[in-house]
Amino acid sequence: MLNYIALLIPLFLGLTALEWWYSRKRNDNKYSMPNTVLNMAVGAIDQFGALLYLLLLYLAMVFSKAHFQWLTLPNDWRQWILAFLTVDFVSYWYHRYSHQINLMWAGHVTHHSSNYFNLSNGFRTSPFQGLFRIPFWMIMPVFGFDPLVLVITFKVTGLHDFFVHTPYIPKLGWLEWFIVTPSNHRVHHGKNEIYIDKNYGSVLILWDRMFGTYQEETEPVEYGITAKYDDHSPIHAITFHFKVLFMQVCKTQGMLNKWRILLMSPGRGVVYLGEGMAEKKHKLVLVNGAIRYAFWLLATGVIGFIGILFTHTILPTFTVGYCFFLAVGNIVQSALLLNQSVSKEFGFWESLRLAGFGLFGYFLLDSLPIFGFIILGLILVSSIWFVSVRVRFLG
Repeated sequence: MLNYIALLIPLFLGLTALEWWYSRKRNDNKYSMPNTVLNMAVGAIDQFGALLYLLLLYLAMVFSKAHFQWLTLPNDWRQWILAFLTVDFVSYWYHRYSHQINLMWAGHVTHHSSNYFNLSNGFRTSPFQGLFRIPFWMIMPVFGFDPLVLVITFKVTGLHDFFVHTPYIPKLGWLEWFIVTPSNHRVHHGKNEIYIDKNYGSVLILWDRMFGTYQEETEPVEYGITAKYDDHSPIHAITFHFKVLFMQVCKTQGMLNKWRILLMSPGRGVVYLGEGMAEKKHKLVLVNGAIRYAFWLLATGVIGFIGILFTHTILPTFTVGYCFFLAVGNIVQSALLLNQSVSKEFGFWESLRLAGFGLFGYFLLDSLPIFGFIILGLILVSSIWFVSVRVRFLG
């Protein structure tokens, strides 16, 4: 499964770069470098989290099938057809409840909080979204579905989600009646009043037409969320509504009322989403050296992330974890720099991060001399480069 992801990431990045080039050629401001890198950072965190939640998802479905299976399905092509329809149907309801229950919205709002809509939005998924999916998917093995068939179906149909995040493909005629097209999904991401809580479908738009949540794209879409929100940090993007809920639950009296906060719809009974929760964004002038350092972190992070997906089967588990943390950290730090979301202590923490990975890597990678030499060499280059520019962009 990880090698399959490793093959797709370069494809998705290439298509995103192509769409970005097209946007620049048209000069239509559909892309922003800081926003795109932030989306990539959120996606890197999510893919790292997927190592856990996909395993939990599979084990939960195995448990459900072993203890609660009610029906038996044929182990042939018919099960695959039924799996596609069932996964898409469950995805519709899971997605719909993710907009209607505060706690689930906290895991899903990350995907909606960008004011841009382009292919890079396909990367912007919180790992909590995967965890909240598990109870819904546990229902399907009860009806006889093989958990492996369900996981494969989920991952394959999930590819469709990436391609519908584009502002450039117009309406597709009769296909608009049956599948989730880019036009249908643009509606779902809109904060226009007529577009809110519409078009929840994953592959098939038929469920929205059946259950009264379909809306055609009839006016220009204004993207983002209605709440006060400043999009500048991948960590903040993933956690900010959780923080709102936590503060509201803490000051709410009575256990029943606390649970009501978590289970009612977003915006009801809570501080307006994002109100008072914006993290301080430091307005810094990044000199060219700092910008180049951010892109160095981004490049090494992305290449390292893809590389470890390809080689994880031949490396020790601790080495794989070390490299994932290093690669994801590089991408996140790049996003923070390009979005100017760093504090005056950033220099200290970045120096500590590089020193820690260098020291830990010296011992961890001792048994892999060539691989370790490359990793430590990259950390050394990063350290020297960072020391040479940090006074200038943090001054």
